[in-house]
Amino acid sequence: MNRNRYIFYTAFGVYQLIVFVFTVVIDSNTNLLFSLVPYISWFKYGAFLGLILFMVDFFWMMRTHRAHSKDKEVMRHENNTLKARVYDLQQPGKSVANQ
Repeated sequence: MNRNRYIFYTAFGVYQLIVFVFTVVIDSNTNLLFSLVPYISWFKYGAFLGLILFMVDFFWMMRTHRAHSKDKEVMRHENNTLKARVYDLQQPGKSVANQ
């Protein structure tokens, strides 16, 4: 993984940790929950942030997968080309020009 991905997963992990601690605190103190009613709109923004982080990770994974598939196809083609050259060199009576 590259540096940007580590930074992203660190931010995503901190977000999940904050959500977990918040739910544990609310579970132990319901009076705090009732005092947070005016700030419900902030919770919507927090949930939306989590959804955005999830979508970014999904699209990032898809992009990485696509790049790896292209690299794999290029490597497969190069491997087949090299196999063909070796096969041609092993055939008696054929001369292959160096490229």
